[in-house]
Amino acid sequence: MNETVPEQRRPGKREDQVCLTLSAATQLHHIHGIHRLLTYRGGEAIYWQHCEGSPDLATKLRSLGVPSVVTALLELAAPGQERHSVFPSVVHVFVGKALGHEPADADVFYRSPVPPQRIESIVSPGDLAYDRFPDLPRG
Repeated sequence: MNETVPEQRRPGKREDQVCLTLSAATQLHHIHGIHRLLTYRGGEAIYWQHCEGSPDLATKLRSLGVPSVVTALLELAAPGQERHSVFPSVVHVFVGKALGHEPADADVFYRSPVPPQRIESIVSPGDLAYDRFPDLPRG
């Protein structure tokens, strides 16, 4: 299976969604989950298939662009939109936080385009808001 080849994509897995985290906890506590996304440009479909077995391609993908963190203000339950997924649920995150469980975070699978006016910030290495997370890739 190769997500970069249309004939081999599995429907419903990655198409038409934007993957986000609910909070900055991922950048502090679970960096391993996003490290590759910020290291190899092209996303999971590219690095899963190519970076492990091709050091030259991995080096090329690391050289393209810069790692960036995008903050968006989104409504997860807005009427008329497709159903977004949050795991664990927002209720579980809030209850866990109230009970003192850390970190309070969830994966969000947003199934609509992100409107440009909902982008709050885009930060990269050298920006104070990016550099406050010391384990994020720098280039």
